[in-house]
Amino acid sequence: MFEITGQVPFLWRISAESSDGFCSVSMVVPCPPDTRYEDFTIETSVLSMPSDNSRSKKEETLEWNREDIDLFLRLINQQRFRSNQPPEDTVRVDLSDPDIVDIINIVAAAGFGMTFASSGLLNHPDGSYPVHEFDVGSLASLNTVIGFKPCIVVDVEDDNVVCVLLEDIDVDSKQHELEHLSRHDLLLVNRRDILHPEFAEKQERPSSSILH
Repeated sequence: MFEITGQVPFLWRISAESSDGFCSVSMVVPCPPDTRYEDFTIETSVLSMPSDNSRSKKEETLEWNREDIDLFLRLINQQRFRSNQPPEDTVRVDLSDPDIVDIINIVAAAGFGMTFASSGLLNHPDGSYPVHEFDVGSLASLNTVIGFKPCIVVDVEDDNVVCVLLEDIDVDSKQHELEHLSRHDLLLVNRRDILHPEFAEKQERPSSSILH
């Protein structure tokens, strides 16, 4: 178990990954210099495209910003709520827990991942599904051409919504330049594309849904 306190920063380590210029993203929790323990590192599945060539050739360490911390805490609180765990004043997390590692991947994707267009990947919304109220950090569903897929909302600006995919999407479609999107990839969608998370959970319309 690792207890989050104001004295222990969370860091991102951005490292050169390939000759194509992509960089890997890792989370690092530094240990105090007066201890015998090494820094705790969690490798993520996120690849980042740096803004300039020089950044792709060297390792870079960045401290988590306010958006990273807010999203992380929102997802932690949602996980506790779904598990019927009582709220706590101090956040304690087990960094070896696969669910926590997945949350870290989502936060890394939101901050560093490449955003793909959703054209040709989603079924056109026709108003037959109920409106889903959501915010940053909300679990949601997308009605893709191969079925409902779960996602996490990580950015909202007017009608534009960026989601982190929670499942792979394999598409055999000439309407989209990409045939495969992976778990933790970012997808840009419209606000009306965001559906209740229960669609992806059951692969069918929730019994509580009201058709318009």
